[in-house]
Amino acid sequence: MNLRHKFFVWSGLILAAFSLLLSLLYYQHMKSILMQEALDKSEVILQEVEAIREYVKEVLRPKMRAMHRDDTFIVEAMSTTHVSLNIMKRFGRRMKGYVFRRVSLNPLNPDNLANDFEEEMFDWFEENPDSRLWQGIVRRDGKAFFISMLPDYFEASCLTCHGDYHDAPQSLIELYGTKGGFRFKEGELGGIDSVSVPVTGSLARITRDSVLVFLVIFGAAMLALFLLNLLFARLVITRLNRVSSSLLQEDGPGVDTDTGKTRERPDVDELDSLHLSLDTLTRYVKTARKGAGLQPDFVGPYTLGAPLAPGTLSWLYDGLDTRTDQRVSLKLGFEEVMINPLYAACFHAELKILQSVRHDNLLTPEKREGETLVLEPALGMDFEQWIRRQKETVRFLPLLVEQLCDLVATLHSRGVVHHDLRPGVFMITDDKVLKLFDMGHAFQRDIPDVILSSGLGPQGDLRYMAPELIQGRRGDPRSDIYSLGIILHLLHTKSLPFRHKKASISNWLNMKKEVPPPHTFQENIPDDIEDIILKAMAWDVEHRYQWVEDLWEDLHQAGKI
Repeated sequence: MNLRHKFFVWSGLILAAFSLLLSLLYYQHMKSILMQEALDKSEVILQEVEAIREYVKEVLRPKMRAMHRDDTFIVEAMSTTHVSLNIMKRFGRRMKGYVFRRVSLNPLNPDNLANDFEEEMFDWFEENPDSRLWQGIVRRDGKAFFISMLPDYFEASCLTCHGDYHDAPQSLIELYGTKGGFRFKEGELGGIDSVSVPVTGSLARITRDSVLVFLVIFGAAMLALFLLNLLFARLVITRLNRVSSSLLQEDGPGVDTDTGKTRERPDVDELDSLHLSLDTLTRYVKTARKGAGLQPDFVGPYTLGAPLAPGTLSWLYDGLDTRTDQRVSLKLGFEEVMINPLYAACFHAELKILQSVRHDNLLTPEKREGETLVLEPALGMDFEQWIRRQKETVRFLPLLVEQLCDLVATLHSRGVVHHDLRPGVFMITDDKVLKLFDMGHAFQRDIPDVILSSGLGPQGDLRYMAPELIQGRRGDPRSDIYSLGIILHLLHTKSLPFRHKKASISNWLNMKKEVPPPHTFQENIPDDIEDIILKAMAWDVEHRYQWVEDLWEDLHQAGKI
């Protein structure tokens, strides 16, 4: 996805989450309002029931006893439970869904026996004797009810009918018998009064409204985002593409000359494209600085084209043979290199080495024109930049590692030690074929070693350099094996084990004594591959792989080649 698409997708996800959060807050707010309303209604009903029961106890019951014998008990007028239940049944017929219950674990009337949920609430009130109210939402038969419950503890006046059944009125015993409703004591939890207020419809409406709130907010936000996206594309994306295409039309998005529209690369967004373009611009600046003294633009029958890659002592240019119109590569030394006799000697040694070795992964030299080496066309891109841009290198590892090992083994068999193996001295073609184009620090047993004899000290990138090479010892093939270990580490983890570039020699030597395990950079690296990398990067050359073929064989056994 390009930058515009990334911005739209991520912004859309953020807005969706924000809309969902607002709808959830709306749902919770409306639900709290509903619960408060249900609480108020249930409290009113419970207070009405309590008022009815008090009227029965304080007015009706004394009046009835004054009018009749003391052992007379008229249930319809003297039982608080009977009167309140029958009044609330009539109330429930007028208010559909509202239910009042007065239940007990040991009721006189079997119809008032507590159900399973109500039995659990008896246990709850027993465990919480200080609580005088329980409220909550309960679902029954697919419907939701807001229920309020009050515990009812027996008073002394209640024991006449609920204590010892021998003391109970004869009419009560004749009506209900003696199996239930007796043997209670003063202060004991005898029953629970509950009011159920239906809230199913209200909750459904709140849910629908919350969904509507989400759709409205999200729809409005997406409309605003779409308009902002158009504005962002016009004010930012178009300008970024223009900058990228003006910096580098080859690696950047570029402009289609037929339509005039900006071409977008499918694997990078606009900022990545701008970054790539700036990288290329930086390389051009380095080219201009290093090769500023190069004149003329012709070398014999060859014309110089664009610079391809910087080497240690030279620059690799694209070239054209004017006689045949065939593309070639031209290797020319930097002006400041050719002025210094020591570096000039190193450059001449490099040209001899390149001419003396043949391999499929070496740019094949065609001829030498004075101080210029003519090579086969260098196709592809800088290997170091390819690794940095490639999101996944694992699937190319077998092909790349096999080429590296075979090339280094061939160099060693010809008496050549490269001394500066790193991705920056390779180019990689579209077919993933590596091409070594630079050997500025190489040692060859048949050519005098100018670097060693002149005492120039360690030359090259210290991040890839073996410890003994930093100490000034040259000509040991095992130094190249150490550099191969660094490259393997980079290919497997996308990171270098040593990242400093400007540390002192002593600090570099100290750092290289303790190699950080590759799994600290990439957790899922196989153990056998980690062991191979660590052995290739051993501080002591005697503990390192002694031959490239040994490293190659271990990689074969690990299944990576």
